[in-house]
Amino acid sequence: MLKWVQCVRRRPDLTAVEFRRHFRGYGEELLALGAELGAVRVELSAVPAEGAHPGWPLGCGSSVPFDGLAEVHFPGSAPDFFEALERPGTKARAERLLTLQENFADIPHSCSFLASQEVEVSFPPACA
Repeated sequence: MLKWVQCVRRRPDLTAVEFRRHFRGYGEELLALGAELGAVRVELSAVPAEGAHPGWPLGCGSSVPFDGLAEVHFPGSAPDFFEALERPGTKARAERLLTLQENFADIPHSCSFLASQEVEVSFPPACA
């Protein structure tokens, strides 16, 4: 399994609530792109808009946290993924995603990468 992972920091001029609104719309476009790519899963996660303790990761030795995380799980290889991104309709949708990112993402302080999923473990829910 291959994962396209995006770690997103919000633009400094946006509040957490504004970021989440834009990020949710971005997620809808990302879901459509995932369908075109043949993805088996698309995940979008965001830091809570209220009640989050931004200093907590720093106290653990980490840097400033990302505001959002997007993952597209792709069943093929990296060459298959890049080939799929070059299909005309898919390429246009990927370019639209980049345009949408400009509305909410601090691009120079965000990152995107491909990862190979090596281990997957599922735990049963805890009994109460």
